[in-house]
Amino acid sequence: MEQDNTEITYVEKKNLNLLLFLHTFFILVGIIVATIIISNKIAETSIDKTPSDIPTFDENDNLDTETYYVLKEYNGKVGIYENESLIYTLDTYIFTLPESDKKLLSEGIKVSSQKELYELLEEYY
Repeated sequence: MEQDNTEITYVEKKNLNLLLFLHTFFILVGIIVATIIISNKIAETSIDKTPSDIPTFDENDNLDTETYYVLKEYNGKVGIYENESLIYTLDTYIFTLPESDKKLLSEGIKVSSQKELYELLEEYY
């Protein structure tokens, strides 16, 4: 009669433990890398440049005193309104901002000039 030798040797146990450790290590590294990439994508905004479709401010411009601008939430992002019309949406997501800013943007932040608008944009963009 043939004897079944299913006992694992010390070397085989050591190899299995090493494989299990490496497997777990690489899964954790993958999760950490994925989390970092996803969080960077969410928080990513173009703060280095002004978008080309927002007019630049020139102090010599004659500003219409009846025109006002409002920053408020639009589809989960920061929207810029001229009077009552949406003119631009920033890539800044509302959920990434502090609670105090979320409250202000839900109510709308009104400014009366382009200069004030650009100063305010520096905080959110």
